[in-house]
Amino acid sequence: MRIPPPTPNTPERNPAASPMPTRARVRSDTWVVYEPVDRSLARLVAPLRADPRHSGVVCDIDGTLAPIVATPDEAQVIPEALRALERLTQTYVLVACVTGRPAAQARRMVPVDAVAISGNHGLEVWRDGAVHLAPQAAKYVQPIAEALQLVRNDGLLPELGCHIEDKGITFTVHYRGSPRADHAHRYLETQIVPQIERAGLASSFGRMVLEVRPPVAVDKGAAVKRLRGRRHITEILFVGDDSSDLDAFREATVRVAVRSPEAPRALLAAADAVVDGPRDVIELLEHLADVG
Repeated sequence: MRIPPPTPNTPERNPAASPMPTRARVRSDTWVVYEPVDRSLARLVAPLRADPRHSGVVCDIDGTLAPIVATPDEAQVIPEALRALERLTQTYVLVACVTGRPAAQARRMVPVDAVAISGNHGLEVWRDGAVHLAPQAAKYVQPIAEALQLVRNDGLLPELGCHIEDKGITFTVHYRGSPRADHAHRYLETQIVPQIERAGLASSFGRMVLEVRPPVAVDKGAAVKRLRGRRHITEILFVGDDSSDLDAFREATVRVAVRSPEAPRALLAAADAVVDGPRDVIELLEHLADVG
C-alpha cells in the first residue's frame, strides 16, 4: 500500500504508536483515490493528539454523529458519540458542532455543555443558554419569513413529496421522501429557486434538500473561524458529510469526509481522509480522546 506524504497543512508529528482500528480511506494526492489504511489515518491526526491544548475537534451532526433518517425529527446522535465528545472536552481546547440545524435544536441533540454549538450554517451560536444571531443576518428575518410562506403556498410541493422545515433564520425543503426525487429536484431548481433569487435570498442544494438562507458571507467556515477565536490553535479537525461542510474544510488543517451514497464528490475529493459512516466517526473521536 502506498502511503502519501503529509500535506503542508497537516504536518506529521509524533505519529501514533499503534494503528487505530478503522475502515478509513486516506486520499492519495497523486491519483485522488482512496486506499485502505489504519496507520495512515492515525498519522494524519497525530498532530492533534500530540498537542490537544492547541487543537480543536469540530463535527457536523446529521450524517456524521447521527445517522441520516427519513425526517429531521427522527434523527438522534449516537450515545457513544456523545460520550466521545465529552471525553474530548476534558483534553482539547476546542470541541464543537457546526450544523445546518438551528442552534437550540443542535444543543438538545448534543447536550454536552462543554461542546460549543454553531447552528444554521454559522448564522447562529449557542452561548450562555441562548441563541445569538449573526448581526448581519438580523435584517433578513422578515424576508425569510415571507419567502417561507411563499414556498408553503406552492400546492405542487406536497404532491412531489416535499417537506418544508422552518429553521428560523433559514428554511429547508426536504425531498428525501419524494417517490420521484429527480422530479422534485428539477421542480425546486426551475420553479422555486428563481423565486428565492427574486426575493433577494440565497439558496443551495445539499443531500436531498434545498437550503434557503440570507445572502450574507456567513457559512460553516466562518463558524469554525469564529469558534476558534483568539485561541492559539494550531490544528483543527473537521468531520462532515455534505456540500456545506466544504466551507468548514477551508478553516481546517485536517479534513475528514463521511462517505454515503449521497456524499458529494467534491467533498470526498477535498478530504484528507474518508470514513464510512457515523460509527467510524466515533472510532476516530475515541482515538483522539485516547491521549493518556
